[in-house]
Amino acid sequence: MANQFTYADLTYLESMSMGDQEMVNEMIQIFLDQIPEFTNGLKDHYDKGDYIALGALAHKAKSSVAVMGMDALTVILKDLELKAKASIEIDSYSNLIDTFITQIEVTEIEMKEFISQS
Repeated sequence: MANQFTYADLTYLESMSMGDQEMVNEMIQIFLDQIPEFTNGLKDHYDKGDYIALGALAHKAKSSVAVMGMDALTVILKDLELKAKASIEIDSYSNLIDTFITQIEVTEIEMKEFISQS
């Protein structure tokens, strides 16, 4: 079950829920509900040059994607968080945000399909 996603691995979530599929689906839905906040917020903070808020939102998103087993995306968000909080390497933010959005869009589709089949 955990290996059907392109970027996510639900092994931790399934372990934490002790195999309760309803709980897994509920946690996935909470995550899905957060996606617009993350995608829109990261873009907005970047566009406004509010790098402290960008770093804070990257931190929040990092925690959520980590629970979903999105290890590569967790690393990207940690990089964005640390750079934004220090206002360094600003020219890299756009690429990091774009990578996040690309991967999260794929995962969103897959997770919605997963829930609908459960």
